[in-house]
Amino acid sequence: MNPANGPARQFLRFVAVGLANSAIGFAVIVAGLRAGLGDYRANALGYGVGLCVSYVLQRRWAFAVRHRADAREIVLFLVTAGSAYAANLAVIFAARRAGYSESPVVQGLAMAAYSLVFFAGSRLVVFAGRPDAAGRSR
Repeated sequence: MNPANGPARQFLRFVAVGLANSAIGFAVIVAGLRAGLGDYRANALGYGVGLCVSYVLQRRWAFAVRHRADAREIVLFLVTAGSAYAANLAVIFAARRAGYSESPVVQGLAMAAYSLVFFAGSRLVVFAGRPDAAGRSR
């Protein structure tokens, strides 16, 4: 595999996509709050939009998938996102059981777990074996 298209480059792009979708999702949440949607609806809308942005940018840019999307891939993406969130919550749960609560360090570790599980699942399951921009299978 060409190192320019390898896992390290994909991970850096994955992180950039995460930053972009977080910024967009936050902007949608703020807009929803200003429109009077309330905390829960604004939050759900922002996360929904962020997840859609994440899927599109990860697919096209981070993992260079060019074929037409199908329902299986979308379901795998959503399951992977849910699994990553479960990993995030598991870290928080374990930290609370160990006596740490409301800690920025714990939240950072939980975010790292989320990101690593989401990246690994995206690379190894969701977009695995999918053709890259040059039409080669990974």
